[in-house]
Amino acid sequence: MAISNSRFSYGDCYDLMDKALADQKGIRIKFTSWGDALHFRLRLHTARRIDRKDNLDIYPGGHPMHGKSPYDPLIMRIKSTADDTTWLRLEKVDAREFTIESLADDDVEPELEFKQFKPIVKPPPNMLEVRTIRPRPDVLKRRV
Repeated sequence: MAISNSRFSYGDCYDLMDKALADQKGIRIKFTSWGDALHFRLRLHTARRIDRKDNLDIYPGGHPMHGKSPYDPLIMRIKSTADDTTWLRLEKVDAREFTIESLADDDVEPELEFKQFKPIVKPPPNMLEVRTIRPRPDVLKRRV
């Protein structure tokens, strides 16, 4: 089954993305299975792509919304919990917190530790030897 390219097919997606943008950090939606969450995430991405395409026609070149969508700051992630609950999270990018440090303040590069790997052990003699058998061209006969 093909995915629709009509904006009207994704009204539920636009409503949920609007709710995620209105919230401080975003929203999450509970699904019965991973596959259902994956399919709905595909629908959300398709709705956002349709919005970008429509904005190419609506806004002139050079406008900040030309080819962009107001839903671009959303990240869609699927998370499963220990009790087999599947959530689709619509997170706002600007709600994430980072620890940022300048590399100029770092005087010494950290030294990398290299671990010694154990040598490859030969298989025990009682294991079967695997050989590749290639047919000889002079033996192959063609049936007509």
